[in-house]
Amino acid sequence: MSKHLRKLYLELIIISIILLFSFLIFSKYDVLEKIVGLSSKYEKYEIDEIISTLIVFAICMAWFSFRRWRETLTTITILEKKNIEVVSSLEAIKILEGVIPICMHCKEIRDEDGAWNQLEKYISEHSEAKFSHGICGKCKEKHYPEAGD
Repeated sequence: MSKHLRKLYLELIIISIILLFSFLIFSKYDVLEKIVGLSSKYEKYEIDEIISTLIVFAICMAWFSFRRWRETLTTITILEKKNIEVVSSLEAIKILEGVIPICMHCKEIRDEDGAWNQLEKYISEHSEAKFSHGICGKCKEKHYPEAGD
């Protein structure tokens, strides 16, 4: 489980505990009845509207919290996907590094198992490089003198 997901679940647990605690307090002291009694005592201040306003406010806050929680989950999912893409991209990158043993005459390369491989084969297997063959001017003169220019 990711760090962000654990944080979200912790917040949900804390909210649940606060709700349970407030329910226990409100049920023991009958807070709603005291508010109704207070509102009838001070009718001229229209305190009875506070109850409906607080209910609407609580519903709005619950809706806002739910949207933020869903948005955070979506963001976490996107970040996890991007993280997987980056990790797989890094795994796919092949880099030739270090000392590569190469024969000074035939230019074959010795691999990790001690076998000698053609230069093109070794580099193709250990990197993303591809080869296209041609012939340089010096080799053309040396091996194919009859071909001319």
